[in-house]
Amino acid sequence: MSSHRLLAAVSRQVVTRTVHASFPPPSSHTTQFLLSRENSLLQSSSRRFFADVAVARPTKPVTKQERIALRVARKERAAQVIQQAKGVEGEAASSSSSSSGRSFLSSKYMWYASVGVPSALLIWGIGDSNSPPAKFSRMIGLTGLIEKYTSEIAKPSHDKLLPDWSQMPNVPHDIPVPHTLVLDLENTLVSSTWDRKYGWRHAKRPGVDKFLLDMAQYYEIVLYSPSIDGIADPVVTTLDKNGCIMHRLYRDATYYHDGVHVKDLKRLNRNVNRMIVLDDDPAEVQFNPENLVRVKPYTDPNDREDNTLARITPFLIEIARENYSDIPTLLQQYQGMDADEIADEQDRRIQYYQSAREEEMNRGLGGLAKLARKSVTLEPDMPAQDVNFTPAPQQLSAKDIVGAAPPSSLSSSDGSGIMGFLHRREEEKAEATRRKFEKWNEVMMKKQREKEQQQQQQA
Repeated sequence: MSSHRLLAAVSRQVVTRTVHASFPPPSSHTTQFLLSRENSLLQSSSRRFFADVAVARPTKPVTKQERIALRVARKERAAQVIQQAKGVEGEAASSSSSSSGRSFLSSKYMWYASVGVPSALLIWGIGDSNSPPAKFSRMIGLTGLIEKYTSEIAKPSHDKLLPDWSQMPNVPHDIPVPHTLVLDLENTLVSSTWDRKYGWRHAKRPGVDKFLLDMAQYYEIVLYSPSIDGIADPVVTTLDKNGCIMHRLYRDATYYHDGVHVKDLKRLNRNVNRMIVLDDDPAEVQFNPENLVRVKPYTDPNDREDNTLARITPFLIEIARENYSDIPTLLQQYQGMDADEIADEQDRRIQYYQSAREEEMNRGLGGLAKLARKSVTLEPDMPAQDVNFTPAPQQLSAKDIVGAAPPSSLSSSDGSGIMGFLHRREEEKAEATRRKFEKWNEVMMKKQREKEQQQQQQA
C-alpha cells in the first residue's frame, strides 16, 4: 500500500501543477469535483497497475450537472486565454501599423522602379542605335558581347555544309566540278496544306519529276530548306524517288537573321559564281540575291496547269552547256524578272536572232538566189531511171579502201597561225565538255541502278 500511496501523491502533484500552469484557477466547487474525480481515477489506475487487485469502477459517477459545470469552466478558461492573446497582438499591431504601411508603399514603388526603369532603357537602346543607352552599351562592350553570343546561335551548324568534291562518294576524281543548283522545297517544288481532318498534306508541283531528272544530268543538286529536318526529310524522300538530289540541308544549316532563316551560299564549299538558286522567297537568299532565279509560289495544289519548271529548264540547261563561270553577271541581264519572265525573254531573243538571220540571208545575192529557187522550177534533163536497172561493177580505188587523207595542217581552216590556234582550242574545249557530260551521265546512271537494286532488295 505504501507504493500505491506514493504513486497517488506524485500523480496528484503533477496534475495540479499542469492545470495551474495552463489555465487560471477555477472555482471551489469545480476544484472539489476535480479532486474527487482525480482520486477515483488514481484508485482505478492503481488497481489496474497491480495484478493482484481487481479493477473497480469509480464510486461516485459524474452527474449531468457536474458535466455542465465542467463544460462551463472550460469555456471560461478558453475565453480568458483568447482575450489575453488578442490583447498582446493588438498592442503589437498598433505599434507597427504606421511603420508597416510606410514600408509597404515604399517597397511597392521600389519594385515598380526596379523593373520599369531598366525595361524602358533596354527598349530605348534596342529601338534606337544612336540613343544614350545604346552608346553606353557599346562603350562598355555589352553590345559586342551580346552580338557575339547571338551570332554563335544564329550561325549554321558547320562551316562547310557540303563535303569537298574530291571526297564525294561514287564520283570519279577526274570529273570536273559541275554547276550547283540550289532548290527550295516549300512553295517551290511542293505545296503544303493543312486541315483538321487529314493534317499536313503535300502536293508536287507539275513537272517536278522531269525537272529533277533533267537537272541531275548537268548540275549538282542541293535541296536547301528552312524547315525542320524531321518534318521535311520524309517529304523529300517521297519526292525524290530517283535519287537526283545529292545533298539535303535543313534549318540547322541556315543563318537566322532578322527573323528569317537565310541560306548562306558561302558555306556550301562550292564556287558561288557557279551557283543558281531557285526560290520563291527572296528574303531567304538575301545574302546572295545575285544568284537567285525567283519562281512564283506554288500554293494551290489544284493548279495542274503550272509550267514554271518546264519553261525554265532550257535556260538552266543552256547555262550548264555553255559552262558559264560568272552566273551573277549573267543574271544581271534579267534583274527584276521571275522564272516565267526569263523564259519569255529567252523566247523573244531566240525569235529575234532567227528573224535577223533570215533577214541577213535574204539580202544581196542570197536573197536573189532564194527568190530564184522559189520562182524557177527545174525540169529533169533525163527521164527517170528504170527500176530494174543494175549498174556495172566498178574498180575500187585506194581512197575507197584506205579512206580519205587527213586534213592538212597548213590548210586555212586550222593553220599554224592565230586562227588555227583558236580553232584547235575550241575543238579541245568542246571535246572536254562532251567527255564531262558523258562521265556525269555514267555516274547518274550508276546511282540510278544502285538505287533500283536497293529497292528490289527491300521489296
